[in-house]
Amino acid sequence: MNEFEIGPIRPPSESSSLLIRVTRGCHWNKCYFCGLYKSMKFSMRPIEDIISDIKVQSEQYSDQKYKSCFLQDGDALVLKTEYLLKILDALHQYFPSLESVTTYARADSITRKTLSELKLLREHGLNHLYCGMETGADHVLQLINKGFNADTVIRSGCLAKEADMTLSEFILLGIGGKEYSEENARKTADALNIIQPDFIRVHATGFKPSSMMWQLIQNGTITLQSEEEIVQEQRLFLQCLNEMDSYYVNEHIINLLLEVRGNLLTEKRQMLSDIDRFLRLPPEERLLFAVGRRLNVFFFLDDLQKPELHRQAEAYMDKIKKENPNVDFALLCNYVRQSQI
Repeated sequence: MNEFEIGPIRPPSESSSLLIRVTRGCHWNKCYFCGLYKSMKFSMRPIEDIISDIKVQSEQYSDQKYKSCFLQDGDALVLKTEYLLKILDALHQYFPSLESVTTYARADSITRKTLSELKLLREHGLNHLYCGMETGADHVLQLINKGFNADTVIRSGCLAKEADMTLSEFILLGIGGKEYSEENARKTADALNIIQPDFIRVHATGFKPSSMMWQLIQNGTITLQSEEEIVQEQRLFLQCLNEMDSYYVNEHIINLLLEVRGNLLTEKRQMLSDIDRFLRLPPEERLLFAVGRRLNVFFFLDDLQKPELHRQAEAYMDKIKKENPNVDFALLCNYVRQSQI
């Protein structure tokens, strides 16, 4: 039985990392699309408890040489710099093999730190920030109640890069519905072209029925997009991104086209080609792939060419249409996406 706390979430890319919980919940906790921490009161864990957890994990996992540690929960950078420095020093004392310490960081938390503070944290081992900018469009940031504007997004990203930190920016495609799709794509690309983060981590939005965003869909403020429309938004977004030394990745199972990933400097053309390969499919095949992908029949576009998988997806489609002749596939696919986050 564990004698230490573990939070509810970490980035997909931190699946093999040591997890150290330094806060509980999210200090903002007002984003309309996120329900992860809504039932949790935000708190900063006592430094003694955190260091105790670090020590206990070092004893339990003495045979495991961790290379990376992720600080939980929603935004460790909200903590005072001197508090974080104590945590970082304890981590390197008990886990000398660590090469990277990472955390989620809201844009406004980054901008509350001075450049000197960020550089000091970098020197003590905090070298990778995951920032949920979501979008670079002011209208959409306001719509989702993110709590900051695009200027803060840009300033925070540039500040992190100036401090020589690795920066991952999370992007939400489809978050503005049909109404803001083009603006979301273009303005988000504009912001990232200035920031030039190390990683652009793309996620398709899954609207949860319990969220405020779902209420905006229900009252007609925004309109739910189909899988194909989200892919079209992604194509415009990718097209508007400069060829820069940033790694673009559809890393989460929630995304339709997992093969669309690569360095924007050298592989942008190939990524656009992969998207176009989907968009050139006949309409019935595009829908079949989308539904088959959501039901875990397909994982990559090439799977559509495998007869056994194709027949399996067709059988699922026939069953869905038989049970509900008027099925709304945009609604169905959103239901699956939101259940995966």
